[in-house]
Amino acid sequence: MEKIYELKTPFTYASKGEQVDAGFITLLEPTYKTMAHFVPIKQAFTSAIQELAESGLGAKNEQSTDSEKDGDIDGSQVIGIMYGWSGEMSSVFLHAEQLFKSGAALVDGERVLTSEMIGKMAWSDIEAMLGEYIANFIVPSLMGGR
Repeated sequence: MEKIYELKTPFTYASKGEQVDAGFITLLEPTYKTMAHFVPIKQAFTSAIQELAESGLGAKNEQSTDSEKDGDIDGSQVIGIMYGWSGEMSSVFLHAEQLFKSGAALVDGERVLTSEMIGKMAWSDIEAMLGEYIANFIVPSLMGGR
């Protein structure tokens, strides 16, 4: 299973001796190989959801969209929940970097995302990409899916 994340702000990287603009990142579902970085992200998201439920804010939110009522959640909603969590978001992003560099993120569907490439990415793309990863691979696993 995979998810294509379209970059909002393309970055330049070397490919076959030429400088090219990255257009998208292919996100690949977690594997045992990526477990050391995937599991802490899953634990952080689970903690954030639990905190939200315990605070009563989740039940009081009367502005829920139809997709939220169906159990669907998108990447921007995930990131909003995560930033409301009392845990350390910087550690989540560091795990995400390691996860993406381990082969879970392919630039233009071909090349493994590297530290140098991540350093060129817009922060908004990094946040959105992590949100999409959680929404597409972690949320379904918590709801009895994949």
